[in-house]
Amino acid sequence: MGLRMPGMENLMVMCLVISVRVLCTAAGDGAVRPPAIFVFGDSTLDVGNNNYLTGPDVPRANEPYYGVDFPGSVPTGRFSNGYNIADYLAKNMGFKSSPPAYLSLVRRTGLLVRSASWCRCELCFGRIWDSSIPLNIPLSKQVKNFGATKSQMVAKRGQRAVNHLLSKSVFLFSVGSNDLFVFALSADPEWRPRILQ
Repeated sequence: MGLRMPGMENLMVMCLVISVRVLCTAAGDGAVRPPAIFVFGDSTLDVGNNNYLTGPDVPRANEPYYGVDFPGSVPTGRFSNGYNIADYLAKNMGFKSSPPAYLSLVRRTGLLVRSASWCRCELCFGRIWDSSIPLNIPLSKQVKNFGATKSQMVAKRGQRAVNHLLSKSVFLFSVGSNDLFVFALSADPEWRPRILQ
């Protein structure tokens, strides 16, 4: 017997649409633009980190027909046929471009001050993913990479300036149902009743 609740999917989709709409409307109505957008999560927000992971089994989105509706019809590493939510949010908040993929900026750290996306395929909570397999970047690694980015920013700009920038920035997280189910089903058996409540 499943834990299915009638209409729950519709309610979740409606909440997501309303949240994105409110953010986009506020951004487009002359509101002060945040200085940066930092994006964490799964493939729904990945803007190309998958292009920089090595290995034959890494899921990639840099082949046709991905990107068919993107300007120039170029596959960019987004798991969509065009822009994704991170792209639309950045555009509606007044940014000229989307937050770049973190792995594309690793050697160009000066650009990290503005915005970046750490997203990659499945989010992979907790200890359930073998980090020696370079298929995904689990949330713990995304946060660790953000910490390294912040340290680089502090070295260039100073603690006070970075704290001010981060306090005014937007942090966007995306968690898919597959991530939640994998986490719940692989958790220690004693935790499962608490997770599935």
